[in-house]
Amino acid sequence: MATLHEGDFSLEIRHREFEHGWVYYDIWPRWRGEPILNDAILKRHNTHWAKRGVGAINACEYRECEVLPLLRRVLEANQPDYWTATDPDITLALYPDRGFPFLPPKSRVVYEAPHIIAEREARDRKRLETGPLPDDLIEMILFVDVYNFSGAGAYYGSGTCFRFTPLREELQKFYDDLRAEYVLFRETWNVQALNEEEYGEPLEEPWF
Repeated sequence: MATLHEGDFSLEIRHREFEHGWVYYDIWPRWRGEPILNDAILKRHNTHWAKRGVGAINACEYRECEVLPLLRRVLEANQPDYWTATDPDITLALYPDRGFPFLPPKSRVVYEAPHIIAEREARDRKRLETGPLPDDLIEMILFVDVYNFSGAGAYYGSGTCFRFTPLREELQKFYDDLRAEYVLFRETWNVQALNEEEYGEPLEEPWF
């Protein structure tokens, strides 16, 4: 399964199944390979919720995966963007060249060694010449509405967030891995044919 690693902290996304025109996801924030969310308080009261993996965030999207187009847009355009699942309410937002809390820093540089200044200026020149660099940081925030939790009968607009700060090259690898898995998923679940059957006409292959 496609996994974005930051040391012992990781994010794993799996396309679980395609049913009645919906792509279902299991999403795991993990620490040392273990789910961070307590499975005992996640919603499992019916078949829809019970299918989720242990400690997984449950989400679904109509017809096709929308996480991949999001990642591709951000990697290609180097601009902030986000995806909110059709159901339930989770949001994955990415911010190239920006850092949480998205405000000017309150600290100031008292001293910067000459060699550090030289390295920073050289890096700035290289970015101007070539564009985004492989080791650029990209801010990524995953928001999970409490509707994913047992006893929540409606969307709250509140919930828990997980913050990741991958390098561009790490996000690219995550995208490549997830894309390869989704191509296989579409073949296994016959997604293209079922979508065409539903629409009653041939469809272009999705952009992802």
